[in-house]
Amino acid sequence: MICEAIKNLKSKIQNPPGRRRGRLVRHYFLISVILISGGLVTSGFLEIYYSYREIFDQVALLQEEVATGAAFKIERFIQEIETSMKAATRSQVVAVKGITPEYRFEIKRLLFMNRAISEAAAIDLKGNEQVRVSRLATAQSVTDDPANMLALGRAKEGRSYFGPVYFVRGSEPYMSIAVPMERYANEPVGVLRAEVNLKYIGDVVSAIKVGQAGYAYLVNRTGEIIAHPNTSLALQRKTIAQFEQVKVAFQPAPSTTGPRALIGDNIEGKSVFSSHAPIQKLDWAVIIERPVAEAYAPLYASMFRTSSLLLVGLGMALMASFFVARRVVRPLQALRKGVERIGGGDMSQRLSLKTGDEIEVLAEEFNKMAESLREAYAGLEQKVAERTRELAVANERLKELDRLKSDFVSNVSHELRTPLTAIKGAVDLLLREMAGPLGERQAHYLTRVKSNTQHLAGLINDLLDLSKIEAGRVELNSSRVSLGGLVHEVVETLRPVAAEKPISLEVAAPEPAIVVWADREKLTQVLMNLIGNAIKFTPSEGKVTVSVTGNGNGAVAVSVRDTGSGISAEDREKIFDKFYQAAGNGKSKPKGTGLGLAISKALVELHGGRIWVESEVNRGSTFTFTLPV
Repeated sequence: MICEAIKNLKSKIQNPPGRRRGRLVRHYFLISVILISGGLVTSGFLEIYYSYREIFDQVALLQEEVATGAAFKIERFIQEIETSMKAATRSQVVAVKGITPEYRFEIKRLLFMNRAISEAAAIDLKGNEQVRVSRLATAQSVTDDPANMLALGRAKEGRSYFGPVYFVRGSEPYMSIAVPMERYANEPVGVLRAEVNLKYIGDVVSAIKVGQAGYAYLVNRTGEIIAHPNTSLALQRKTIAQFEQVKVAFQPAPSTTGPRALIGDNIEGKSVFSSHAPIQKLDWAVIIERPVAEAYAPLYASMFRTSSLLLVGLGMALMASFFVARRVVRPLQALRKGVERIGGGDMSQRLSLKTGDEIEVLAEEFNKMAESLREAYAGLEQKVAERTRELAVANERLKELDRLKSDFVSNVSHELRTPLTAIKGAVDLLLREMAGPLGERQAHYLTRVKSNTQHLAGLINDLLDLSKIEAGRVELNSSRVSLGGLVHEVVETLRPVAAEKPISLEVAAPEPAIVVWADREKLTQVLMNLIGNAIKFTPSEGKVTVSVTGNGNGAVAVSVRDTGSGISAEDREKIFDKFYQAAGNGKSKPKGTGLGLAISKALVELHGGRIWVESEVNRGSTFTFTLPV
């Protein structure tokens, strides 16, 4: 028996329900993979993330410096033209005579010194053109140009005027610049207006290269392209105000320091890395764009190196984890085999593990346990055999005592029934006044004697039936029984008892009648017990219903439902025990032997059925039993 216990223990330890053997290496390996790879992957991602931020900032700073340099050149180009125009206004002719035809010489010298100026005109304070010189063969008057009034307004304030960009004959971009002409300080006499060819700015922008495919272009606040390496975009008057890089370029600078850059789509729909530099004086912006693939080339190289190192480190760590797992599992396998041999009855099995760690200590403890089991096993079988013999003798004595008890109950019941029958007969003769007339009190007491005699007879019959059932001497005289008809007969027998309370007693039997193979007398006893109990525990004006139904599984169910006080959960568990009587709603226990339900349960089970109760306190009870059809 000790071998059986060891085998069961070994089986539970090594083979838990729903699991398989050989999972320790796999579990150890998976845990190592998760921990080691988690650390390596996390560090790799952090390295890539910080590399990304570093490269982003480096590219953004580089492009912003290039854009700032281009913006400085463009602004300086315009500023030089403005400075030369202001120098031309400081003429002796203007100081002495004002704006006269003699001023033409100064304008010609201005055009000679600045190739970007295609024409210039001197305009008086009334907006009339007084002197005009042009490089173009056909020059048009600008007397009625609304820009003159804006330029004059600025001149009266002592400021220069920078007009919007426009295109002459759809080819080259131009803009107007006007500076005040003063005879004396703060005494303007007109403005000097020049039309500036911006193709030289386009040359500056086209010369800017960032990396291999990076480029720069110039745009104003409305999104019109002023200069672009692809000149067709400027000539087509393309508007790109909807692009994010253009919107950001004209937004106020944030309070935080650092390069301003973003990733977006260019006019061709390609993803580009964009930086910008504003030209505040002209309300322009230089935008640098570079393909994302080129800008992030160093990042991709760093990612490749990091990933390669990560894979190499992960592979080495996993190989080390696998070898360590094997180092741990092999001694454990030796322990398992030792347990199997001891479970097979080999108490001489010992382990010899020299690992120098806790597993060696475990092996030593295993050897001590095996020695103790061997010593205990030597005398255990004999003790178990002796104890088994003692239990067998005690069991036989119990069976003999139980048989003697059943015989005693049966004999006593038979002996009691004879004088009880004589007493009952004598009481019946006296009540029928065969021995002479009776007084009222005499008849009352004889009636109580008769009632108690009947109760005692029922108790004796129950004890006799119970002793027969326990002794296995009950034989079923089975035959075809119409269950519906039998239920009607029992109900009609008990209807007078129900009418005394009064209680409504109804039958709900199916048609056609269900026929079962059963002992009619025993089945009648079960129905009498169940229906009688229902009448007993149902208060006046209550209702008892008996129904017979087929459950479709080759069996028929008989239910007795009442509207009594119900049965508590504690009583429902014991109600079919011998001599147990449940008290309803805290009342005293009813009269009876407490054997009716126990006998009914035994008789139903003899027929191959089962019986149970469903009840709720103050909601009534339903007793149901089934029988094979």
